[in-house]
Amino acid sequence: MDATKQALLDRLTQATDRLSSKMRRSVMQESMQDWSELDLTMPQMRTLGLLAHEPRRMGEVAAYLGSSVSSATSLIERLEGKTLVERVHNPVDRRVVMCHLTPGGQEVMERFWRLQRLKVEGIADLLDADELSTVVNAVEIMAAAFERSAHEAETKAALDCACAGRGMGGGGVAAPVTLA
Repeated sequence: MDATKQALLDRLTQATDRLSSKMRRSVMQESMQDWSELDLTMPQMRTLGLLAHEPRRMGEVAAYLGSSVSSATSLIERLEGKTLVERVHNPVDRRVVMCHLTPGGQEVMERFWRLQRLKVEGIADLLDADELSTVVNAVEIMAAAFERSAHEAETKAALDCACAGRGMGGGGVAAPVTLA
């Protein structure tokens, strides 16, 4: 990588770290009173955010949190106690348990996203039209790059899986064959 691109990458990393930190702090400060009544920990909020996209197996929740399945199960049980999450057994395979948001859990996440959106809109109001256009373009470019990266990772994983099934190494290179 050339020096100019490296310098830009360093600036991007510093700017996104600063932005992320300021956004988290701002949203948390403004919504502390709302969240204190719910008595949710950060791992519980992260789990609600994960489940808001789609139901997940307990192992997926554990992997997302970087914890054991037993820790994730305890966390889910506490969220069930708050009526924010429910576990549903697969009718075909009772061993498979999916974690779903309840309507109450969906309402909590909608409120959280509404607060985030209001904060972003408040900050965006401080920008003029040209600055806002620049920010929107940059975010759209970064989102597209993340999507390309995810697609490439999925394609590589599918190729690795297909190659492994044919006795090939993960890199798509045939395994050595010994002739008798």
